[in-house]
Amino acid sequence: MRRIAAALGLGVIGLASHGAGGAAASGSVPAPRPAVVPGSASVAEPAAAPAEPVYVFNLYGAEEGRADHRPGNLVLSESSTVRGVAWRTWQGRAAAGTGLLSGTWCLPGCLTEPYTVTVTLGTVKRIGGRKYFTRFAVHGDFPRPEEPDGAMSGALPTP
Repeated sequence: MRRIAAALGLGVIGLASHGAGGAAASGSVPAPRPAVVPGSASVAEPAAAPAEPVYVFNLYGAEEGRADHRPGNLVLSESSTVRGVAWRTWQGRAAAGTGLLSGTWCLPGCLTEPYTVTVTLGTVKRIGGRKYFTRFAVHGDFPRPEEPDGAMSGALPTP
């Protein structure tokens, strides 16, 4: 029994003299390593590949149009524009936000008092090396246009 206690005592002395990072003598117990907790800040995990951005082709303030990401103002069609958009989501397959709708179909009233709506974008297609949303839909409490060109869903402009 004394031999076991003496051996354990020497092992503890050996660990103390070498520290956690030093080399241990042959036969001694190595210093314990700190536990690694998955997901903790000290763990280096491989970074996820960044998602490819999705754009909308926007004619607002640019007659020739431009690739835009989360625009504050967006031309939806020849007869409808949404302004002051606060995007709730903008992901690889769909985008949704709230803004103020106006257009030629509701003049003159909606020019000064636009309608609060939710706009959704979808149907992503690759055009000229970039991904674009190509369809839109508008939802809200507002009078619907009587003419088909004022539809509240349809194809977005594309490059």
